[in-house]
Amino acid sequence: MRKQPSKPIKRTQDVLDIQDYLKAASNRTVEGRRNYILFLIGITTGYRAGDLVGLKVRDAREAIRHGYFLIQEGKKYNSKNIRQKNRKPRQAEIIPKVARELKLYIKDKRDYEFLFPSRKGGAIGVQAISNILKDAAAYFDIKGITAHSMRKTYAYKIYMDSGKDVVAVKELLGHSSIEETKLYLGLDRERYHEYTKALNDFVR
Repeated sequence: MRKQPSKPIKRTQDVLDIQDYLKAASNRTVEGRRNYILFLIGITTGYRAGDLVGLKVRDAREAIRHGYFLIQEGKKYNSKNIRQKNRKPRQAEIIPKVARELKLYIKDKRDYEFLFPSRKGGAIGVQAISNILKDAAAYFDIKGITAHSMRKTYAYKIYMDSGKDVVAVKELLGHSSIEETKLYLGLDRERYHEYTKALNDFVR
């Protein structure tokens, strides 16, 4: 069976609902707090979940101090198609509201600890994040949500709020080409779907 691609959370209300759902759980458990903070950072920085889970508390303190995260993204670093000089860490601004929440979250943590620890030790896994977000989304009958939906949600929000500026999305995601960004956003599929809909005119 072919794996379905992750979907962005397109409606702001849905993003806020999932956020509130995770925040409610954050008041009850340590894991709940972790999930809430991870979601906030994921949707406002556009980093892949696989890169976020490797962060240590010291990385978060650095981000708060400088006003941005600076992460060497695993996918870009490991790709054979990207030249060495282009394998630069991606910078993403940390918005003040998220910085405040993050500061509270790490207050009593030690620098060497994983920012998003697993209950079993080490860092939480990407599949575990997907399961957490899938459960939260299912409560609101939202389908196709995985850990990667956080990055896609970030991309979609920028695309819409920039007046559909693909170049802005490309630069902020650190993509190597416009074609990669269009494919990522599903723009060609969207356009072709509109063209196909027009064929309804041929049928009474």
